[in-house]
Amino acid sequence: MKRVYLSVRSLLSAGASLLLGWLGFASCTESLGGGMAEYGTPTVDYEFKVRVTDQDAKPVEGLQVDLPNGRGDKKELTDAQGNAELKGSYTGFRGEHGVVLEVKDIDGEKNGVVTDKQVTVEVKESDFVSKGSGHWNNGKVKKNIEIQVKRK
Repeated sequence: MKRVYLSVRSLLSAGASLLLGWLGFASCTESLGGGMAEYGTPTVDYEFKVRVTDQDAKPVEGLQVDLPNGRGDKKELTDAQGNAELKGSYTGFRGEHGVVLEVKDIDGEKNGVVTDKQVTVEVKESDFVSKGSGHWNNGKVKKNIEIQVKRK
């Protein structure tokens, strides 16, 4: 009886270790910014005004601009002047930080084909326009960003 008890106990222990190990690895991510931050992680409100031009400094219309790790309302499309504005909240932000912006050509041939681009934008203390609450909100960042893409 004791032998059966030890066998069942070791089997359950091995199964639990396997399950917890699998869940631990499954919670990791391969994306640039990592997974979603936990409760109690500092956030920053952001307002990024993005201008996208091609290699000839001409504005590119119809490109999708996204901050993949932010919690914004939606992805924005560039207008005829190549401008897009992203607003939202970014979690896991502390001090000077780099944020990743993605520019994708989603309209195909309509406005010309450009290569998709991913850029890291450095946000410095001087980009903050307001201080946060002193708790988990670290303030608001406003920044004008120029991105150059290449036409195919």
